[in-house]
Amino acid sequence: MRLLYITLIIFILGSCEFLDKLPDDMKTGETVWTSRKETESFLYNVYAAIPTPALNLGYGFMGISDEIDFTWNVYPSYNINLGNWNSNSNFQNHWGRYYKAIRASFVFENNVDRNPELSEELIAQYKAEVKFLRGYYYWQLIQQYGPVPLITEERPVSADWDLFRAPFDTVVEYIIEMMEEAQKDLPVRWQNTDRTWLGKPDQMTCKAIIAAALTTAASPQWNGNSEYNGFTNSDGTALASTSYDPGKWQRAMEANKAVIDLAESGQVDVKLYRNNENGKGTEFSAFKSVRQVHLDGWNPEIIWGKSNYNPTGWSVHASPGPNNLGGIAPTQRIVDAFMMENGKWITDSESGYVEEGFAAEGGANYIPDGLNPSSDRVDIIEAIRNEDAWGHWPGEWNMYANREPRFYASVLYNKRIIPQVPRDIAKRDYYSSPGQKNGYGRVEFYYGGSSRQSGSYTFFPRTGYLVLKNVSFQSNMRDRNIADANRPLILIRYAKVLLDYIECLNEVDPNHPDIEKYWNDIRDRAGIPGIYDAYPEIKGNKELQLEHILRERQVELAFEESFDRYFTMRRRLLAGTADDGDPMRKYGAGGKMWGMDINAGNPSTNDFDFTGFYERVPFETRVFDDKMYLFPIPQSEIDRNKNLVQNPGW
Repeated sequence: MRLLYITLIIFILGSCEFLDKLPDDMKTGETVWTSRKETESFLYNVYAAIPTPALNLGYGFMGISDEIDFTWNVYPSYNINLGNWNSNSNFQNHWGRYYKAIRASFVFENNVDRNPELSEELIAQYKAEVKFLRGYYYWQLIQQYGPVPLITEERPVSADWDLFRAPFDTVVEYIIEMMEEAQKDLPVRWQNTDRTWLGKPDQMTCKAIIAAALTTAASPQWNGNSEYNGFTNSDGTALASTSYDPGKWQRAMEANKAVIDLAESGQVDVKLYRNNENGKGTEFSAFKSVRQVHLDGWNPEIIWGKSNYNPTGWSVHASPGPNNLGGIAPTQRIVDAFMMENGKWITDSESGYVEEGFAAEGGANYIPDGLNPSSDRVDIIEAIRNEDAWGHWPGEWNMYANREPRFYASVLYNKRIIPQVPRDIAKRDYYSSPGQKNGYGRVEFYYGGSSRQSGSYTFFPRTGYLVLKNVSFQSNMRDRNIADANRPLILIRYAKVLLDYIECLNEVDPNHPDIEKYWNDIRDRAGIPGIYDAYPEIKGNKELQLEHILRERQVELAFEESFDRYFTMRRRLLAGTADDGDPMRKYGAGGKMWGMDINAGNPSTNDFDFTGFYERVPFETRVFDDKMYLFPIPQSEIDRNKNLVQNPGW
């Protein structure tokens, strides 16, 4: 019977149309609270406000970060990046959706006891779930909008909207309260007890949300930010603390350590994913590990995820044309951020990085030992699709040579063999221009190439790159057959907790040995040397370590549903970094954004030998004003609530 209810939640959370039908719109009569089916339908619709991945909403934060460009001008990210928006635009508008779900969570909590078909144990569990969801939606609201009205009890639908915004820290404390209350009636870990409930919160999930909220509250945006002087309600209540409190970092550090302590307690199976520990080969492979953590079901690194995620939209938009939409494009900034195989940044004179020219030799892992690229094409293609072969090939641009495994796991660049196409020669040659067909199917992002046709404005990446992360190599994108189609969408994973912990610990005690311990855990899984092996001079230096920590999380968490780059650059007050003209600058959401020159040369004669493609050029000049550290509250909400003040600058 329980599988029936899981099927119900999968249907509700997976249907775009049904997601718009939250409990406000549903019947709330007696049958809702006397029928188990109706009561659980109500509950699952409270879950339904969790954003569904979509380029206009769910993935929108990615498109307005400095790691990604969405090629298409039909999505809100296009106008946001150009500064063409205001409080009436309703871009990325989750406000009403979250508040509707918050109100519904109170309705559920206050009525579920009436259902005679539910056990006391199940009623307690369901109440805990809606408390978690309530806290989670407030967490999403304050990340996007800052201080928000805090509703702590059920209000009639007809009640006047006359609520003041609550101070940021007050909302954070309520989030923590909800998570702590929810933990009392949730298992430590669903994966340890009843896996049919995967996708629901447990104690580990609650602890992770507490840690994330406190990490943001400790960060410069909300901890001593003088720019928020005068950010008050109409009654004078200050909405942000403008005095720095080092104790916030201590508290955030302890909250993140609590997640780690539980993971290491032996009570749960939570750890960094390694392929050989999860049935994906008998020997450890950094490349397989950093790829498969996103593809391999409910693996131990997933603290919380969304069930029944359908990756079709992402895969089609991230795969090259023809026959795909090919426009989820990494910027040159994130390409430059990935390290060399020796764990050093490409700007380091000792990294071995070479900017120009074609590589004379392939990387150590580009083909399996004993295979010949001229005669063993089918075996090599299978090795690539099975993730047994990776790295740069001879003749690829030196910019992409000898980079770390996470780079090859995440980025599709010009001339690279397209992994997500089967070994069939005709299907592979479909992606090659007439003079360059060799059965391998190498992507052509240059002007006039098969994946950059001059007449197709929208179906190619403006940066000269596409995302490979979260795209299964076992898919057949020539025919749009998606592999691993029922994997969960990862909302929180353990690596992020480790990165949050070392960032907080660096603020509290930059010499603490845990910084090296957990940082090296991440780098070891990524297949690169430990941080102090690569950079011994930064040890104990708070400022230098922070620079490297931010680079590490930029790479480790790139292109993920946590939208870490977007929110980290805002909570650390780095999104407003001025454009100094350096195409390799590290921060800033405004100014020139760079990629390869996809418009260079002659489309009728360009080929893989054309070097003009590899010039760094700006594909877009973005606009960022300090007011954009927060989204504007939708004007419709301001108009109907006389006590609701707008965010600064809007």
